[in-house]
Amino acid sequence: MGSVVYLHIICAFLSLILLVVRGGMQLNGHDWRAVKLLKILPHLTDTLLILSGLILVFCLGYGFPWWVLLKFVLLGIYVVFSTKFFSKTVVTPNKMHFGSAVASLSGAILLGYLH
Repeated sequence: MGSVVYLHIICAFLSLILLVVRGGMQLNGHDWRAVKLLKILPHLTDTLLILSGLILVFCLGYGFPWWVLLKFVLLGIYVVFSTKFFSKTVVTPNKMHFGSAVASLSGAILLGYLH
């Protein structure tokens, strides 16, 4: 079970790092989509993050206390705002969408760290 915990932690920080890198590139007008790794890796890490979180919840018998439910809500907010920010149809990216995505993912990470 320890390896699942480490996978979850690594994926959480990797997701945050990839979000900041892609967001910084997008805000500076760089085409991050031209870098194949930046197109694939965020989806892989986010999927592993959610799957490892679900495995931990069910295998460790946490149930669904308020902090686990709040983590899922924050991850949902992260997905919504990052999708809005990185949309191909958006001409001028909204910095508030990026800030909200970073804040919600950081909040989920912090909440997990504190519990």
